[in-house]
Amino acid sequence: MKRRRLKVELTLLGPILTQSSVAGEPGIDAPVARDAFGRVMLPYSLVKGKILDAFRDLRPNDPTIMNWIGVPSDEGAYEPERGRLSFTDFTTKTAERKQDDHDGIIERIQIDANTGSVAGRMLAMLEAPYGYNEPVLFEGFVGFIADDAEATIIQQELKQAFDWVSSYGAMRTVGFGRKQSVELKSQPATTKAVTKPAEKAVLPLRFHLDRPLCIVGRKHSGNHFESLEHIPGSVLKGAAARLILDLNSSKSKFIDSKNPEKRFGLICKHFESIRFGEAKLMGKGEGQRRPVVPPLSLVVTPTDKVSFFDVALLEAPQLINGASPAFQPDWKEEDCINVSKAFGTVKASKERRIRTAIDPEKWQALDRSLFSFDLVLPETPEHKCVWEGTIGLNEIPSQEHLLLRNELLELLSGGLTNIGKTRAIAEVEWLPNRTAPSMNSNISLPDDLHIITLQTDFLMTNPETLQKRDLQKAYEEFWQDVSGKKLDLVRFFAKQSLHGGFIAQRANQQQYKPFLLTERGSVFVLRSYDPKEAQKLLDSWTETGLPMAPWVSVYYGSPNKPLWMTCPLLPHVGFGEIVVDLECHKTKRPQQ
Repeated sequence: MKRRRLKVELTLLGPILTQSSVAGEPGIDAPVARDAFGRVMLPYSLVKGKILDAFRDLRPNDPTIMNWIGVPSDEGAYEPERGRLSFTDFTTKTAERKQDDHDGIIERIQIDANTGSVAGRMLAMLEAPYGYNEPVLFEGFVGFIADDAEATIIQQELKQAFDWVSSYGAMRTVGFGRKQSVELKSQPATTKAVTKPAEKAVLPLRFHLDRPLCIVGRKHSGNHFESLEHIPGSVLKGAAARLILDLNSSKSKFIDSKNPEKRFGLICKHFESIRFGEAKLMGKGEGQRRPVVPPLSLVVTPTDKVSFFDVALLEAPQLINGASPAFQPDWKEEDCINVSKAFGTVKASKERRIRTAIDPEKWQALDRSLFSFDLVLPETPEHKCVWEGTIGLNEIPSQEHLLLRNELLELLSGGLTNIGKTRAIAEVEWLPNRTAPSMNSNISLPDDLHIITLQTDFLMTNPETLQKRDLQKAYEEFWQDVSGKKLDLVRFFAKQSLHGGFIAQRANQQQYKPFLLTERGSVFVLRSYDPKEAQKLLDSWTETGLPMAPWVSVYYGSPNKPLWMTCPLLPHVGFGEIVVDLECHKTKRPQQ
């Protein structure tokens, strides 16, 4: 099985109208959809939907076609049935023509069926960057994994489907977006890596995405999906598992370490122990440090509009410069912006798209099927986004690291596929060293204290402990368990959130058990009674993340399933990343 990539050159005749989800210029009722560079485009979902319609006409009820395109999950099911074909947006480089006979706008009116005259208030101004019968070339790509024989069949079937589609976009019944020609060209999908993994247990790497990213976090609405700006380790590890199975032509839905696949057998053998860290969005330019999630021990005051303070080392509440401090939940927008800049937090450019399901028989929108989602744009005219993460081999015998690194190099040589809802492909760049986080100078704190700040969410508090004791006792129990009683909790600044619903139902639990996570940014001030041993623990945790508390496997585990199936929030998918002793704890401490 090999990676395949088809370049599709689709020529349409103007006018062309694929309506944008964002407002256009004043006076324009239907603006044209454009990408971040201002190029007219056909969204990937539009092209895929038209190909699906063509397959339904040409090969109705063919399970092979549904395997290529994908089918909706069964009612009440939590396992997606994704197709094997991955479509990109189709963009054009054809220059827009605005001359005297074509000003880029087309007027449309509606006729009153009773009077035969123009209906009132029915004038629509449509953006039309291309004139009537003007040929416009769109380019896009279709990716998949197949052997030589199947790849030939897929290319032939796709060519027939593209030929079958007569037009694209809106206003098709009045001649908009008519297809003139289409060509499919096979291109190499695997590239030779220009860098190699570091000869260490922790392998830093960067990801460059080929298309917009959509990874849905917690849902706050039934029909709107907002993308995360970081790439969770669970998404990266899931994409790696899917890639291994596809390259082995396996019908299994997960990696089985007891029955490794033929290719990448060593990765399969140790897959549960390999740690995929969260990939964070990096800043502009070379040499940027890894962003830090601001600690929840930070406060601002109304008397100081620019600076902020860190109260982690204060033994008791106090006024700051005569004013009452405000913690993060009470900050204003300007406070959030100032703190984010100080810690290197990067805000990505986003684009909102609105979609709806189409009735295949009536060719019109289905009722109650409108939804929208935000996409993170990987590249704009001002900036090209880079995500930085790690792959950890710390729990695997060192004598197998060399072979594992070689298998990882081969696996990711053509990029990591199927990331998020858009099925993005991440080009991988291996780094020699991990980028140090900002605001961290390994300062010394008084009285054998250490301060840990969570950079990702983590399971810390035992629900059974919380039923009997308060939150302070639950956190004390966690730190004593994971440190072997070498660290004691002094104080903490933390937020908790309950994760249930979809993620708990999908965890295949015998009974419903939601997850109480301690959120990123939470701060824990710890005292060490054996400084040397404590420092060894902190150095190890900084590299590998916090270890899992013993109660997790007891409370969420199942005798017949591996723990990751019943509790997906484990350290091996990036949960529990920390930074230790940030500079701000000492330099931003307010005076007594």
